Amino acid sequence: MKKTKRPLSGYRVFKQQVKVHKKAYLALFLYAIALVYYALEYLEFVDTRYIHPQYLLLLSIVFVLWPLLHIHLKKGFGILLTHDVIAMQNVFNRYRMMFIQDIQKAKLTKKNTLYIKGKGLKFKIKMPHYEDNLNVIKSILNYEGHFKQKKKLYKLFFEVDQVDIQEMSPSVDPTTRRLLDKFLDDYKHLTPGFIKDVILYNASVEKVRFIEERHALLYMSHVDLKGDYPENTSFDAQKTDNALVVFQDVSHVEIYNIGREQHEADIELLGTSISTLRKIAKNAIVMETNFKVLGDRISTDMVIMQGAKKQRVRFVFKEIIIGFNTFKGASWFEKK
Repeated sequence: MKKTKRPLSGYRVFKQQVKVHKKAYLALFLYAIALVYYALEYLEFVDTRYIHPQYLLLLSIVFVLWPLLHIHLKKGFGILLTHDVIAMQNVFNRYRMMFIQDIQKAKLTKKNTLYIKGKGLKFKIKMPHYEDNLNVIKSILNYEGHFKQKKKLYKLFFEVDQVDIQEMSPSVDPTTRRLLDKFLDDYKHLTPGFIKDVILYNASVEKVRFIEERHALLYMSHVDLKGDYPENTSFDAQKTDNALVVFQDVSHVEIYNIGREQHEADIELLGTSISTLRKIAKNAIVMETNFKVLGDRISTDMVIMQGAKKQRVRFVFKEIIIGFNTFKGASWFEKK
């Protein structure tokens, strides 16, 4: 909770199911006998002097330190699973945390050993050492698209003694689903909706493309996503890397020249068709954008700069899709 800055609504800890060698417990038992016998000698309950303090110190290395280390290594390395985090216990009993969305590569060997690589972290999990072979984690990675499968929506359900995973049918219309499928292999994060959490501000347009002359694609230098955006695991707004913004079913387009600075009255209508959006040139700067939900449609009012020209772009669309690969840190307004 401290690390993620949010409540821990559900979790499960998986302990290693490896048997500790009986010799480890036998060694501890023998050392305990030696310790008791030394105490009896020290209190003069027995007359012999077989055990000296230095002997106890030497015996502790073999009969105490080694068995305790063996037991610790067999029983340690617990796996913690939450809705969006996999954490693994290290030798010092501390958990190292990896967000599921930050996993870059996952590999399962023939011996059922799982290797997971994330941002600055690598986990090696010997699956047979854990209950149920941690099948739920393998399923999660499969749904995340790491085992040569397409990424699918899923949800985790945490119960008292188990974790269930369920594939979710996306509540999107066929057109949105088709658009998502086109870019699943290009972007690690690809999410429709959540228009209230999307900020297009002070970002450059790298290119504009169209699908079927009714869906507009803006390739942006970045977008800003508020803390409530589903792909954002922080409470703070985050800036993405190069991003794709898809406006589905664009209509009612209007693009105006609104004059140079201090000449706001010089208004010129450039066009009213979706093809007019081609006039948004490479490196145009989106100064600000306002969205307004109108029933099942969303209106857009965008101010852009193209060189010295200031323009207003207005249109209506049905759905927005945001695609990106990683976050680049807190948004500009979070740094103040």
